[in-house]
Amino acid sequence: MFLRDHLTNQMNKVILGTWSFSKEAVTTARDALLSSQSSIDSIEKGINSIEENMKYGPCIVGVGGPRNSHGFLEMDAAVMNGRHLQFGAVTALKGFSKPISVARSVMERCTHSMLTADGARIFAEKEGFTFNPDLASEDTNGEMPPQCHDTLGLIVLDGDDISCGVSTSGMPNKHPGRVGDSALPGNGLYADVSGGAACCTGDGDFILKFCPAFHVVQLLKQGKEPKEACNIVISDMKDRCTDYFEISIIAVNMKGEYGAGTTVASWKDPLEKDKTFNGFPYVVWTSGMDAPVFLCQETIT
Repeated sequence: MFLRDHLTNQMNKVILGTWSFSKEAVTTARDALLSSQSSIDSIEKGINSIEENMKYGPCIVGVGGPRNSHGFLEMDAAVMNGRHLQFGAVTALKGFSKPISVARSVMERCTHSMLTADGARIFAEKEGFTFNPDLASEDTNGEMPPQCHDTLGLIVLDGDDISCGVSTSGMPNKHPGRVGDSALPGNGLYADVSGGAACCTGDGDFILKFCPAFHVVQLLKQGKEPKEACNIVISDMKDRCTDYFEISIIAVNMKGEYGAGTTVASWKDPLEKDKTFNGFPYVVWTSGMDAPVFLCQETIT
């Protein structure tokens, strides 16, 4: 029985991405995974495909993302592997086009787990990442997108290994140095092979009070299915707050089951103005699919 379960688990390959715009990231991660690259490699390559593309700026991710209130682009990113609970993050990073890659380097090559602002820049330059002065310069003339809290989150399950990663330029017009939930372990992301992984997106200043990604993974460890775990955590948050807040969570367990929970009733894709989803759209690919597909999770009652 153990051998059969082990072999079945080895065959499980699942990739989840937050929001409909994550399709390119999921597709890129799938291609990496199918070429025998690791879950961490797949996370990095998938998120890089969004970070380095200016067109995804309206999605609050990467080099085209919104500037802070002083006209600077500050990006946050984090990655976590569930096998040994390895974690790395950068926050308020200026001047680099691939913050998730810098976060991975922090995880693998730094004695610390999180670096911020100038400290993150110094480390990135030391590690050989190319500093782009245009990304670090002040720009107060750019058009600000409407207030929103989108974050790119990606989960990759590869048999008995699981990783997750997040990247965001943060909310438009944020205070310099502001850090939301995205890059904080247990808040924007968490992975543990004894349960699974979860990523969150939404109102980061509210989310970080609850450590929802950690709680979802703990529920996965207790045997809850991913959708149920997400809904339990969001319901608890709603019980603690009478005002509306935005959060969406994606989760995958080690069996390859996946699901999501959300408070988002509808969402308009910033890249396709005529496309509106009745709920929270996310992207999934499994080893049984030819190509990634869109799913839409409605709000819980």
